Parts: sequence; structure tokens; C-alpha cells
Amino acid sequence: MVAVIEGLLSKEQVQTIAKRLFSAKFSDGSMSGGPLGKDIKKNTQVAPNSPEYRELADFVLSILKQNEKIAISAIPRRILPPIFSSYTEGHRYGDHVDAALMGPYPGLRTDLSITVFLNEPNAYEGGELVLVTDFGEQVYKGKAGDAVLYPTHYRHRVNPVTKGRRLAIVTWMESMVRDPARREIIGDLAAVMERLVASKGDEELMLWVEKSRLNLLRMWAET
Repeated sequence: MVAVIEGLLSKEQVQTIAKRLFSAKFSDGSMSGGPLGKDIKKNTQVAPNSPEYRELADFVLSILKQNEKIAISAIPRRILPPIFSSYTEGHRYGDHVDAALMGPYPGLRTDLSITVFLNEPNAYEGGELVLVTDFGEQVYKGKAGDAVLYPTHYRHRVNPVTKGRRLAIVTWMESMVRDPARREIIGDLAAVMERLVASKGDEELMLWVEKSRLNLLRMWAET
């Protein structure tokens, strides 16, 4: 299941990140693209050893960990420090599937990926995030602060940028519920509960829905 999270970052948060990125040191991003990186990945990323990186990474991680929609959709157990990427004219990231394990040994199992857009779609041409799903290709080019959360096993790409500069954040999550179909069921029940609460629905019905959601989470979660 793909979840679009509008306004994950506020305008002020986007401005704070953009201001720090202006002075940050960027390096070749192909090294993080796996064995095919040099052939299919052309971009730059904030160097992990740059003075700005740790401050930016901690800032973004705190936002991700506090976001209610991420908590419901991803049920995250662990989240990797993010990558801050830049794509300018001619940059792209061809079709690929992200690594199953990332981070220091033994690694974090990558169940979900998230892309957060840092500038407006009219700031650059091309650069769309394209997911290859069971329902065909889905194309995303969100507003600054919007995010796309999607299963990491999807093949995906970033289309070539033909004008301007595309800035984005990317990171990965290990869910407490590794099976995407089970995560979707739990997420659907949470969405139903949210609608019932908003419409001041039947309290007994809400209790049944929440009981089912929590019992499934208890049954399937790995802590």
C-alpha cells in the first residue's frame, strides 16, 4: 500500500532544512546505489561526515517518529538516518529495488521507504518518483513537505531532471509488522476508527473495531 502524506513537513520545517542544505557539502550519490549505482544513479547527497548532516538527520528523524500517519501506516520499529539528495539537470536514478538490509551489521530490514519532497514541483522539470506496482506505474511529484510512503520491495525510479534542481529526503523503515498485507489490514481498521470518531459514531461499534485492530497488532507485531 502506498500512502501519500501531505504536509509531513511544515513550511517552516522545510525552510529550516533548506537553509542548512544551502551551506552543506554534497558528494557523489552513486556510491549508495548498490552494485549498479554508477550505471543507474546520478545525483549528489549531503556527506554523512559533514557538520550539517547530523543536525539535519536528527531533526528529520524526530519529525518522522512523531508523525501519526507514519505510526499507523508503517508501525515502525526502527528508522534509518535519512539521505538528503540533490538532482540537477541530467541527474536520474534508474529502475531499481532497494537493498533488503541496510545499516550496520546485522542491518535493518527495509520494509518501507519514504521520499519527502523539499521543493515545489515547479522548481524543476522531470524528477518524478515512479513506483512500479501491481496496478501499473504510479507517478509522484509532491509539494514541498509532502511525502510518499511505500513498500521497499517495489521497483522504482527517479525520472531524469531536465531543468532546475530537485531536493528530497529518503529513508527506510523496519516495521513491527513485516507483512505488507497485514500492515494494510491494521491501517484500514485505524482509518475506519478515525472516521467513526470524527463522525461521533456508535461507541459499541468503535469498541469492536479498536478491539480487532489491537488484537491483530498483538498477534502480528514483532517487538
